[in-house]
Amino acid sequence: MVITVLSVRRKINLLYLATYVPLILLLMFLLVFYVYQWKRSETDSRIVSFYNDLYRIYTQKVPGNALLSLPGSDKMAFEIYSDGRLISSFHVNPGMFIELQKNDKAGFFDFQEFRVYVNTTTFENHRITFITAENIAAEVKYFRMFFVILFSGTGTVILLIWFFGERITKKLLTPVGEIGALLQKISEKGITGRRIRVKKTGREVLELEKAVNLSLDRIEELINEIKTISMNIAHELRTPLAAAKSSLEVALFDSKNTEDFKKRIAESVEELNRVIELSNALLSISKLENGGGYSFEEIDLSELLARVIEKHMTIHRELEFDLDLEPMVSLFGDKTLLESAVSCLVDNACKHSTDGIVKVVLRHSDDVEIIVSNKGSPIPEELQNRIFDKFVRGKDKSGGVGLGLYIASKIVRFHRGKLLYEHENGMNTFKMILPATLL
Repeated sequence: MVITVLSVRRKINLLYLATYVPLILLLMFLLVFYVYQWKRSETDSRIVSFYNDLYRIYTQKVPGNALLSLPGSDKMAFEIYSDGRLISSFHVNPGMFIELQKNDKAGFFDFQEFRVYVNTTTFENHRITFITAENIAAEVKYFRMFFVILFSGTGTVILLIWFFGERITKKLLTPVGEIGALLQKISEKGITGRRIRVKKTGREVLELEKAVNLSLDRIEELINEIKTISMNIAHELRTPLAAAKSSLEVALFDSKNTEDFKKRIAESVEELNRVIELSNALLSISKLENGGGYSFEEIDLSELLARVIEKHMTIHRELEFDLDLEPMVSLFGDKTLLESAVSCLVDNACKHSTDGIVKVVLRHSDDVEIIVSNKGSPIPEELQNRIFDKFVRGKDKSGGVGLGLYIASKIVRFHRGKLLYEHENGMNTFKMILPATLL
């Protein structure tokens, strides 16, 4: 069984016809009706006027030849019957209307090519029937021609509606077809450099074309980003895995004693931890970008910072922590995410402090600000605009996988805040600004 599906263009044309054809036919019917009624009313008025003149002449006993001088055109005719006997006839074959007077019905009738008016009255004890008529053959011919022209014109209008509907619909739907063809070409040959040529065919179509191009820009950007990430992930995984493999091989084949064996195993564990760290970071990025799996609640930020700093004090016993934490600072957010972001900033400061001091400030005014500073060389200018991008690390490339600051910035943006970096007076400072009224 073959199911034929009409194209959108055909459906729109059918809609045009379904909308306009009934309207045109209705207007045609009304036009015909009112023109017909108008012409019929004029004819009936002339016949009645002719009857009145005929009745006046007959009842006033005007000489018989006066009937021949009645006003009216040569299309007017009459017959007069007295008690059923024809007594006068004009412009018709005598007795032509005899059947009408026998019916004993008054009013207007259509009889052959005549419009007829019949009226019966009593005069001098005689039953007098007046039959006045007008030859309407010319009007009938006129109406037939009028109908032919009208129906022909209606057919022409319908064809024009179909023709121009096809043209207009084609013009309107061409951009949609081009979008489909472009997407088909993209699926076959790739997205690079392929965009819709924006045309001014209508505001809605223009907006659609712009939206498609913006979507294609974003898709191409994501594809390129995926390619870059894939290469970086491959590189980041290859280095620690190769190092772990090498250490395990040395431990297996070249270890000279237990201490050397343990050292090689520890090195392998450290490299594998980097792989796990990368996997966890990528998982966090995926969850953040999908915006799922997290819920906001009221958080005691002062207590959260104290807990994070205490953990780093235990890890970095050689460092001094300069703390200025405003107590009882709360906001709505995800505790796990915010703890991860703060931990990233503090850990980063601990690793790069040149004087052994890490300063952490928490203050609350219109917004909540968390400031983490350490003394050290500034981030190179060529990296400052990219430090919150994926896999960006300093020149020393020491430790980490280049995702910490990226994840921290994503977490801050997830909480509708900002993460800023500045270097002033020899201090590297990261400032996390969060809205205090975040809901």
